[in-house]
Amino acid sequence: MALRHKIAILSAFSLTAPWLISKYIALEFDSPVTALLSGSCVIGSAFLLAWACETAEMDVPRSFAIAIAALIAVLPEYAVDGYLAWMAAKNPEYISYAVANMTGANRLLIGIGWSSIIIYALWRFKAREVRLDESLQKEMFFLLIATLYAFILPLKKQIDIFDAIVFISIYIAYIYSCIKSPANEFEVAGVAAYLCSLSVKMRRAAVIILILFSASAILISVEAFADSLIETGKIAGLEPFLMIQWVAPLASEAPELVIAFIFVANLKYNHGINMLISSKVNQWTLLIASIPLIYSVSSGSISSLHLDVRQTHEVILTAAQSIFAVSILLNFRFSLSKALLILSLFTIQFALPNDEVRMAVSIAYIVICIPAFLIYRNEFWKGLRSMNFFT
Repeated sequence: MALRHKIAILSAFSLTAPWLISKYIALEFDSPVTALLSGSCVIGSAFLLAWACETAEMDVPRSFAIAIAALIAVLPEYAVDGYLAWMAAKNPEYISYAVANMTGANRLLIGIGWSSIIIYALWRFKAREVRLDESLQKEMFFLLIATLYAFILPLKKQIDIFDAIVFISIYIAYIYSCIKSPANEFEVAGVAAYLCSLSVKMRRAAVIILILFSASAILISVEAFADSLIETGKIAGLEPFLMIQWVAPLASEAPELVIAFIFVANLKYNHGINMLISSKVNQWTLLIASIPLIYSVSSGSISSLHLDVRQTHEVILTAAQSIFAVSILLNFRFSLSKALLILSLFTIQFALPNDEVRMAVSIAYIVICIPAFLIYRNEFWKGLRSMNFFT
């Protein structure tokens, strides 16, 4: 049994080897081969990170382990958006690109990530709906707070340092609440069970090594993965703004999506959903906060990114989708109809990217979420009070 698990670990490492070796010896490939090798490295790293996350639950609360794994998995998106924010101080055209990438990444995570993982979980468990762990109240609460504040950004028509401070404070409070969370019932199988059977020192060393290696491999791979996909988009004649908004985030979001699917495949759908919600929390706080911070450092002074009409609508739509996502989780049940609703509303604004459609879908998101908040408000606040976040 241990041999099979060792082979699985080595297989995951082997997926990363071709790309890492080619980077070390400076080999260059055309776009399709680059996408294949760098994408394989991302997938192999995602497996290693998922196993490390499961094993870490033996020493820390699940919510904290998943929050850290989600943060590591989404680092490629920070790298891409950080580069765009840095360049925005040199070239104003990149301001729209930085906002486009941030909003696209957030909407993709819910529109494609949440819906696909639920559809897969329903198929995997042969169920009509899945019941979510009520410990997700924590993620929902901080996502709701961040979303309510995000609605202020379109009114200000800018993202500034004060906004960054607010969003970072929200994320710090979230991480603190994760650390203080009670330990969940701990069950492992497969590779994670093998790692947990090791001595304490070896287990913890294995977790640290897997996390550091997978984080490094993901960061090394994702730029080439995104660039190769963007190059394919150029060949197809896609608009640069749309490539930066959708194609680049699709590549940079790959690690956490792969990890979420691995959890569900291992019959841990709450882990998978928790992973994607935690990713949304850190993207909707730290990712937004990073934009004015990096922009200010690059420009050499405290500066704000001003939002034009299109960017303002993009932020409104992203915030509306976020509060809609919170509303459909208030009863802790996810069904096929909810997954298809998420997917269909995302598809509409993706297929018809104009201001009228963006605002119409934004209104639809808000209108749909109002009844849910009214119906489930007592259950939601009762759950929040019972969580004792900061005690």
